[in-house]
Amino acid sequence: MTTDSPLNTLLTEAISSMQTLLDLLQKEQSHLIANELDPLLVLTTEKQASAIDAEHAGQALSQFFSAQGIDPQHDANTWITEQHPHALSQWQTLLEITRQASAFNSSNGKLIETRQQLINGFMQQILDASHSRPLYAPDGKFTSLPQGQRRDLA
Repeated sequence: MTTDSPLNTLLTEAISSMQTLLDLLQKEQSHLIANELDPLLVLTTEKQASAIDAEHAGQALSQFFSAQGIDPQHDANTWITEQHPHALSQWQTLLEITRQASAFNSSNGKLIETRQQLINGFMQQILDASHSRPLYAPDGKFTSLPQGQRRDLA
């Protein structure tokens, strides 16, 4: 089998789309950590489009395996090793990029959830404290913050 086989083409497309998604997830994490919200809005649209591309590439690969009578979740590695050994490194690259993208996606989700909880907690403390003492002076400046609360953590 030549390197221009349908499998090679499908793997190349899947790797490319997953690498693009992984790059976007890494950028997303950098923006989340740096608390840069504006770039996240643009990135979200790009990430959604990239995820759709990656899903389509994965579906095309799954359809190829199904046409070969293979369950990609269980038999693909063995089948590629036996039938298309030249494609094994591409397959392993795809699996690794997919694993990394999944890890970044999970981590980013946790960062977003944590940030939301911090913001909600901070806002609740402001509301609670404002009932017992005013937080703003007549000139609009803070008179005090809830004890122990740091705004730079939200």
